[in-house]
Amino acid sequence: MKNIITVLLMGATLYSCTKPENKAFENKAAEPEVTTIEKTDSVVASNQSPEVKESSEENKKETVELAAFPIQQVIKGYLPLKNALAQDDAQKASDAAKSLLSILKKIDIVKTNAKDNSELRDILESASENAEHIGENSGDIGQQREYLLSLSNDITDLIEEVGTGGLKLYQDFCPMYNNGRGGTWISETKEIVNPYEGTKMLNCGSVKKVL
Repeated sequence: MKNIITVLLMGATLYSCTKPENKAFENKAAEPEVTTIEKTDSVVASNQSPEVKESSEENKKETVELAAFPIQQVIKGYLPLKNALAQDDAQKASDAAKSLLSILKKIDIVKTNAKDNSELRDILESASENAEHIGENSGDIGQQREYLLSLSNDITDLIEEVGTGGLKLYQDFCPMYNNGRGGTWISETKEIVNPYEGTKMLNCGSVKKVL
């Protein structure tokens, strides 16, 4: 009997000592699993974040399409000016020059397909200056015609750089103007209508080139 009680007491003691250790062992064994899961989720999230961010940035990017250089607008601003001088109308030429200057000033070459054309920038600057001078000289048609000669050369240079924009044009030449050195201009008609001599010699000149 005494032996039985002794055995029972020893068993209880061993059980009480072993149970906490088993529980601690179970907890310790469980912890790595939880840590592993959390770490795995963190790694997955970390791996996905750059891709999600990149995708988001790509969706936000807008495709910037460069516009064609507005050569038609420039030419259509030039023609009324040239025609006004052919009619000996200095005020009308001045108004047309101011309209052309407004067109030239609004051109942002960076947004056009000719943005890398440095020569084109210089031509636009020269054309703007000549249009401005014509606009300022409504009381001196002789001065206006001198600046028209330079402006016409600018328009010719623009056409050589970017084309006519689909417009059919003519490059005309007057041999009498500028003390016999002559002068060219751009016209929308084959018929000669001379802006340098005006009504005095309206049909003086010839077609030099079809553009």
